[in-house]
Amino acid sequence: MTPRIWSIAALGLAVLGGTTLHTDYSASRSVHYEAFMELNSETTRMERDGQPVEMPGGAGTSGQEREVAWTDKVLEHKDGKPVRVERTFGDVKQTSTMNFGGEEQSREQKGALDGVKLELKRGEEGKIEVEVKDGDAPGESLEGHKLELLLDAFLPEGEVADGDEWTVEADAIRHGLGLDLSMALFPPQPEPERGGGGSGGEGRRGPRGPRGGGASTLFAQAALEGKCKLKEGTEDVEGVACRVITITIEADGELEEPSFGGGSGGRGRAFGMPSASLVETNYEIKLEGKLLFDAKSKLPVSLELEGTTKVDSNREFEGRDGTMMKFGSTQEGQVKFTATVSVE
Repeated sequence: MTPRIWSIAALGLAVLGGTTLHTDYSASRSVHYEAFMELNSETTRMERDGQPVEMPGGAGTSGQEREVAWTDKVLEHKDGKPVRVERTFGDVKQTSTMNFGGEEQSREQKGALDGVKLELKRGEEGKIEVEVKDGDAPGESLEGHKLELLLDAFLPEGEVADGDEWTVEADAIRHGLGLDLSMALFPPQPEPERGGGGSGGEGRRGPRGPRGGGASTLFAQAALEGKCKLKEGTEDVEGVACRVITITIEADGELEEPSFGGGSGGRGRAFGMPSASLVETNYEIKLEGKLLFDAKSKLPVSLELEGTTKVDSNREFEGRDGTMMKFGSTQEGQVKFTATVSVE
């Protein structure tokens, strides 16, 4: 079960006349899930020894757009939980772009499970067994799958009343956004071969190309904290009265990996800095949005989240003459995530 920390407000766990927001897996239906994630970032600060640095070609930017879609059909269920599910993937693709020093690179990647049909079964001790029923899927793409809908990660476990709040842990948030499946859906691709020669000579290299799964690097490490709240009333979606759950996701701290946003080696050499060590890299994330739930059909309907990211990196470089120099940068980003669930 996806981990959560619960703090039901005001009325506690026993809520008279409360609402149960649980997905019904006993219903005979095929459910289609479709999600889109967009992450764009721009370098807004570059400093050397406390002085601004102007980069040739302007500030560096990067972006990633990811689309995933699949259809679930519950083949077997027990005690309200799915036991065996047929999952048929539709489009699974992403496009990554990077612009650094006036040089732009773009890479399109077709997901490893694009068009593949899987059968997922809950085995002994809750382990998920995966069998490929149609198509070709590499072994690493069969790891990390769960039977339940991703959006279930944001639903409360017990009854709740209007105004009640609950907290969602980092792992549950990553699962709810499908980020824990990044390596399965989009395995890392090798760096493209670079041509030799050119005006820069043999030793010159352009910026590193975008890698598959790069958009979720920050979210994979961040100490995410989510707060959900059930609003009063309903919101109409094509004639369906849906309950509204507001969601706020925040995180801040220090990244462990020193290579977030691309290595410093190539850029350091461009500034005459052959070696570097990371002093610190701090980050901030804030997302806000809502989840709509059809209480009559017992099915989540949609999720919308938007927000910002910020990463401050400060490094120390040892120049060729042995002197130490400090280099700092700030990357600020915009994040948008949408998902829809519908009955086919």
